[in-house]
Amino acid sequence: MIDMRLIIVTSLCCLVTLVRAQITITQAAMPSANDTIRYSSVAPAGVNLNIQQKGASQSWDYSKLVANGQDIYRYAAANNTPYLLYFFNQVGLKTADSLGAGPVMLKNIYSFFTKNSTVFKQEGIGYSYQGFPLAAQNKDDDEIYQFPLKYGDSDVSTYNFRFVIPGNLLTFVQAGVRTNVVDGWGSIVTPYKTYPNVLRVKTLVNGTDSLITQFGRVPIPRRQVIYKWLSADEKIPVLEMTGTETGGNFTATQIRYRDKYLGLVSPLRPQAGFSISKSSGFVTVDTFTLTDRSRPFATGWNWQITPGAGVSFVSGTTAGSRNPRVVFRQAGLYNVSLVASNTFGTDDTTAANAISVQYGLSVDNFNLSEKYFYPNPARGQITMVKPGTLQIFDATGRCVLQCKVSASQVVSIHALPVGVYTLKVNDSAAMPLLHY
Repeated sequence: MIDMRLIIVTSLCCLVTLVRAQITITQAAMPSANDTIRYSSVAPAGVNLNIQQKGASQSWDYSKLVANGQDIYRYAAANNTPYLLYFFNQVGLKTADSLGAGPVMLKNIYSFFTKNSTVFKQEGIGYSYQGFPLAAQNKDDDEIYQFPLKYGDSDVSTYNFRFVIPGNLLTFVQAGVRTNVVDGWGSIVTPYKTYPNVLRVKTLVNGTDSLITQFGRVPIPRRQVIYKWLSADEKIPVLEMTGTETGGNFTATQIRYRDKYLGLVSPLRPQAGFSISKSSGFVTVDTFTLTDRSRPFATGWNWQITPGAGVSFVSGTTAGSRNPRVVFRQAGLYNVSLVASNTFGTDDTTAANAISVQYGLSVDNFNLSEKYFYPNPARGQITMVKPGTLQIFDATGRCVLQCKVSASQVVSIHALPVGVYTLKVNDSAAMPLLHY
């Protein structure tokens, strides 16, 4: 005879287990301002992905993942970033210190998100260009999750992002469709911890990235598949796999999971290094080129030369340029430091007493001066060889004499104190002038 009490108790236990396991993800599980969340990265090669394991009451085991690098998501309120005027009451995530090079160098890049009871979406980016905070806002916001999110749910949304590089040199457009399917629930084990209740979300991004120039439009198909395991107890996926899928076969290109501090750095974090065009030279005359040698690559640079007094970045370069050029207005020994960065981390290096600068004359520029004026050294006056606009600069870079001159004209410099000056005629190279 069947014991009906046993059947009832068993059914109730199964029902309780089902109710407990089938969690619902809401906006409470999304990141907020001031959240700082560490994650580890894994090299995808050789990892047992278990992607086909889906459905109800699953037990995913990823405890064997081996981290090869770590980083941190740092979220900030928009009003604590330079982009308050563009993104009000939104949450910003810093995604890069800098992007680009040369005349198109973007700094301090943030992505901004909004969350409410129905959606978590990305609304645009903030960036600084030549010191000015700017923004590129989505024409159609990218709805990453729609709430409440529970097993069996699915949603489809569109996105459209347009970014015009300053100067209208290039326009970058991302447009497409995002499809989310909650295809599993259960428990998951990662190297960090065991989560008894998670949802698995499969996301398909089907779109086109386009580069638009004066010569036309270059479309680049964007086909991406993302698997995420979400817990109500974390603000980022406890595990995330990004890649491509062909014929039902998934190939991971990136794996990340929520983790504690392990003391690891990403293999893609730059190792800072640089070279200097020469180790010695003369005040106001010689230009030194600092060349970035960081490996495997850097996207941001912060140069520091100490002591800093008397140092000038020239030729349109700055302390944030990849390969800046500098001139010194004071003699001395100078240390050179570089902080190199990319999205995977930062590194720094310093060369002590790397540059020696002295007052004096550079032989090459001294010889050049004979084509423009004589004598050199001079006492009280110089005679011009070539006509044009004459400029004479002191050791601080200040123009102390400027006038129009003709060939064979005698120019008085009696009023100038004895010392080393820099002289230019029109757009000539800087030439030393010794007044004694």
